[in-house]
Amino acid sequence: MMPDTQNEVVSSTDRRFGNRTQWLVANRSALDLRWVGHSGDVVNWGWLEQSQFDVAVRGTARLEAAGIPYAYTLGSHDTRVVSRGGSAYVSDPECLERFGLQCSSPLLLRRTEEFNQNFQEYRYGGLAGAFETGKLDNVYSTFNAGGKKWMLLTLELWPRYEAISWARSVVAAHRDYNVIVQTHSYLNPDGSIQQGNGGYGTSTAQYLFDNLIKRYANIRLVFSGHVGTVAMRADRGTQGNTVHSFLQTLHAQDNPVVSVNAATGTLRTWIYSPDLNRTDRVTTVTGIDWVDPGTT
Repeated sequence: MMPDTQNEVVSSTDRRFGNRTQWLVANRSALDLRWVGHSGDVVNWGWLEQSQFDVAVRGTARLEAAGIPYAYTLGSHDTRVVSRGGSAYVSDPECLERFGLQCSSPLLLRRTEEFNQNFQEYRYGGLAGAFETGKLDNVYSTFNAGGKKWMLLTLELWPRYEAISWARSVVAAHRDYNVIVQTHSYLNPDGSIQQGNGGYGTSTAQYLFDNLIKRYANIRLVFSGHVGTVAMRADRGTQGNTVHSFLQTLHAQDNPVVSVNAATGTLRTWIYSPDLNRTDRVTTVTGIDWVDPGTT
């Protein structure tokens, strides 16, 4: 699960993004790597500087060449809401001149043209459906591993209510899949579920939990970034299932790795730094009741 990589693309000579994906490719067999996710903020203000997307696209090409499927979450920095230097675009006089009455953070948050021009559906691999045709803001992908069926459900930042409704229909139609949700902002640094929407989102993380995550027995994992560093929590769903959530906002050359043992019902997470050849923050979760194929 790649963390926020926004600081790795500002310079065209920065090799950290490419080194990260190259490490994943090189360790594919050792990790039995089946999928690569991302917690959002792939770029910093790439919609204003194409060179940032160029760095991310070049780095991602290594996954594509190796045939490793992936899906990236869109964070605030992947939209038009962020200006040069990382500040809010609405505070830049250029915003009003360029967009007029459309110079509004809630509106700019849903302007994702540049991201969708640089990453397309066919490149992800395993993509099974999208909320909006031709857009990767809200998508789901499926794969098989360990004798189980898996779904990676990628949701936009502080999702629109209609996107959450779409997600409910997708999860309900795939009851024998173990669902992994990735969205940019969900946990606070202390591990609590966020109550706000940054002042410009639509829903909140709590709304997402109440109206999607806790309601379906096959949702097992949630990953997010955006704030803090690392945290985790476990919640009981309305149907008795346990949902494990992880925060991973590292802004460093570290790879958060998630290893699932479908046979024993365990999950192990750790953070590996290729630069330092160091593994730390190892966590093991046991007693997970993975959903079996054929479950209704």
